[in-house]
Amino acid sequence: MERRLSRRQVLAAAGGVGVLAAIGADESIPWPQREPASLAGATGRSSGYAPDGTAGATAALPLHDVELLDSTFSQNMARNTAYLVFLDRERMLRPFRLNYGQPTDALPCGGWEAPASEIRGHTTGHWLSSLALTYANTGSTDALTTGQYLVGQLAMFQARAPAAGFNAGYLSAFPESFFDRLEAGQNVWSPYYMIHKYLAGLIDQYQLTGNDTALQVATRLGDWVAWRSGRLPYEQMQMVLQTEFGGLPEALANLYTITGAERYLAAAQRFYHAAILDPLADGQDVLDGVHANMTIPKIVSCVRMWEETGSAKYRAIAENFWNIVTGHHLYVIGGVSNYEHFHQPDVVAGQLSNLTCENCASYNMLKLARLLHFHQLERTEYLDYYERTLFNQMAGEQDPASPHGFNCYYTGLSAGAYKQQPLNYFPGANPFIYSTDYGNFTCDNATGMETQAKFADTIYAKDADGLYVNLFIPSQVRAGGVTLRQTTGFPDLPIVTIAVVSGSREMTLRIRVPGWVAGSPTALLNGALVAGEWKAGGWVKIRRRWRAGDTVEVTLPMALSFEPTPDQTSVQAATYGPVVLAGVYPKNPGAAMPVLDTASVQRTGTEPMTFAGTAGRQAVSFIPVARAAHQYYTVYWQTA
Repeated sequence: MERRLSRRQVLAAAGGVGVLAAIGADESIPWPQREPASLAGATGRSSGYAPDGTAGATAALPLHDVELLDSTFSQNMARNTAYLVFLDRERMLRPFRLNYGQPTDALPCGGWEAPASEIRGHTTGHWLSSLALTYANTGSTDALTTGQYLVGQLAMFQARAPAAGFNAGYLSAFPESFFDRLEAGQNVWSPYYMIHKYLAGLIDQYQLTGNDTALQVATRLGDWVAWRSGRLPYEQMQMVLQTEFGGLPEALANLYTITGAERYLAAAQRFYHAAILDPLADGQDVLDGVHANMTIPKIVSCVRMWEETGSAKYRAIAENFWNIVTGHHLYVIGGVSNYEHFHQPDVVAGQLSNLTCENCASYNMLKLARLLHFHQLERTEYLDYYERTLFNQMAGEQDPASPHGFNCYYTGLSAGAYKQQPLNYFPGANPFIYSTDYGNFTCDNATGMETQAKFADTIYAKDADGLYVNLFIPSQVRAGGVTLRQTTGFPDLPIVTIAVVSGSREMTLRIRVPGWVAGSPTALLNGALVAGEWKAGGWVKIRRRWRAGDTVEVTLPMALSFEPTPDQTSVQAATYGPVVLAGVYPKNPGAAMPVLDTASVQRTGTEPMTFAGTAGRQAVSFIPVARAAHQYYTVYWQTA
């Protein structure tokens, strides 16, 4: 049952003037009836993982129920885990100690964690999340104990806030005066963005590792945000929101889900950025020139706010944004930006550089796709996008030659692109490596730590009727009393086998039929052909009582095709199923886009997948773009 608050009640709860104007003055906001809970009564672990949202509470599989088996994804995760537990805790906490007046002998970090950086400390928030995700999926004790230490230290810093001259609850690696500058309209680099990272990391530590101290720190920080933002009139708050604040309203909504304390939801509403969100609510594409990764977390937040408030406007914003971006601002690998910004709709060939497809933006697009997917489990478009982006961009953002799994910043799509450090930020850096242990720490290094820790989270989904196999990644899953193992050589081989390892249950097993299939799939149940015509955009559905030893084998036909850009149809990218192919070169081929003889492109190997063709009157080898590492590559070609 829900109650509707009057405008006066909403304004009083929000603690600021004009909040309703940001959401829509003519729209009353349904607010879930929920009694505020004390910290001792918070039930986050038993009520689901808050970042999965209300729909995900029943549809998502807990990370501990999905085990990655040997594949590119498990190998990436292993390298990532090695880095997470390698990082020196004291070096990472150095700016926090100094900010709270404590001595330290730890060496400073470099890059965006350097002592003079205004976003020093941001990596620690991502680190908390990555450690929690890793522990939840693998049970790594090293990940658990590192996270426990960090939370304990952050709690100690927060307790010292008044002694350090800060307001109660404040937690950061930089002084609270940064927020004075922000509220005065002075230049400062994204202080609320940092608060989001800490809050999200603390929530993950609480919900995924059971660290109650993390929730205590999170609620005190949330209270500080509610107090600090609640002092500002509407117009001043909108000025504040012109500076990047990440997904802070999402984190506040998640804190509300966990605690039931409505002050966090009221605070989240104050972070409604009207200049961006109002046009999207009306279906207007105003994204040209807008910073992509500043914007996408606002949309993820809108999904969570829709779920928690019932506001149709929040839902319209999220769905309109999804349709606009995936319909008119998408590169072939799933990325959405050039030089970190959206540009004119339907311009791809005219926006190719080695700075396309910022990996942070795709990390957040996948979060958005996941939340929307939970609301319509049988719609495969969200999963087709997820697969395209995961297999082509995110799996390839990590350096496979690095034992610490360094992540690059951009996945470039110009002719002769090269995965490397972001030279626009570090012009003197080594262009032939992705990152370093302590000298980089960009936002993409940090989101990459999370991406490589949660590959298991969207492979499957569930409902009361059974299990959905969303993605084709070797893995084992526990669901409703049965354990199933997925074996596949995908994407090199288009065959997916699901075997019941143990248990028995009557349920419907659904295996996604992607939009890219080149013909009707075939399905075998225990070696016998299953009758049915399985179409692209649907599911192979088999309902029965499943028992140990049962197997389903699905073959998904794949074909070579060429995808034209919307602005220049002669500029095309080669794909094989969901895989985007890249022509690779041993040395820099130059910036001119080669002319590809599309008829010459032929498959030459299965495992690993390789093709060969002729471009620019010379022989070129083609591999999946995610596997292009430490070599020049071209994705888009001029065709005759």
